[in-house]
Amino acid sequence: MNFRVSPMPSQEIPAFSSKEFRNAMRNVPGAVSIVTTGGRPGRHGLTLTAGCSLSTEPSSVLVCVNKSAGGHDTIKQSGSFCWNILAADHAELARKFSGQDGSKGDIRFTEGLWRELITGAPSLIDAICSFDCRLSDSHDAGSHTIFVGEVVAQAINADREPLVYVNGEFTVPKR
Repeated sequence: MNFRVSPMPSQEIPAFSSKEFRNAMRNVPGAVSIVTTGGRPGRHGLTLTAGCSLSTEPSSVLVCVNKSAGGHDTIKQSGSFCWNILAADHAELARKFSGQDGSKGDIRFTEGLWRELITGAPSLIDAICSFDCRLSDSHDAGSHTIFVGEVVAQAINADREPLVYVNGEFTVPKR
């Protein structure tokens, strides 16, 4: 274990780098999802693990999107997004939407089966669940924006195993 603890209250805790922080965060498992936005031909999507439920009244979620991501500005402009929670067999799709193959924008949607629910943002048909959201708020948070979405439609395939990201890899939790 690697601890950075100050032995006395009067001493400062040594600083750590953003790289050290990223390395520590790699140990925190996260559900893998794809956030989508926009309509044809301007669809965008990106893989992320920084999303969660926020409220049941009104039903809302939040997703944290890097400001440099292709879909970031489209979420703001369109006022909507769909948060698609991936299943165990979606690892290749997660890689594609993370840009590992160099693809961007609408071309990423050549893989997977997509539909539109209410907002027009693409919804992955066989996702564990998809939350179609109208953007209700956004908050600047350093390199990212926290987008809050009010859920206006959802689709569920609850019998699927989830895809998880931990230690720099996509994996399936052991039962």
